[in-house]
Amino acid sequence: MKQFFITLSLTLISFNVVAGWTEFGGSSIDGNVKTYFEQVTARNKDHVIRVWQIKDYAKPQAINNMSSLSVKSLLEVNCKTKMIRTLAYTHYNQNLGRGEPVLKNSNPGEWGNIAPDITNEAMRKRYCGQ
Repeated sequence: MKQFFITLSLTLISFNVVAGWTEFGGSSIDGNVKTYFEQVTARNKDHVIRVWQIKDYAKPQAINNMSSLSVKSLLEVNCKTKMIRTLAYTHYNQNLGRGEPVLKNSNPGEWGNIAPDITNEAMRKRYCGQ
């Protein structure tokens, strides 16, 4: 029981929460990008989940001659095959998916493998329970 509480405490400490979003893995190597995930929005019998992601940029990113400080994406993760794809995304001119949309795309991307030791792998383990 003691080990359970230690594990739970360490898990809670390693994830920062910002207005319902959980930061995974801290920031990028250069400190310019923070990645947040929101609770799983859907799960089906085929072991596929949907989860929202925000990437928050420290410096503006040039998108279509406009400036983006964040991108909010709806991701689909196959927990069984460990694959991921982006269903839709929107770039915003303010941090944490706020402000005016700069660019929208609702065309689902191709499935790809989740690389080990990156933010998406930590998210997969947490939300898929593996």
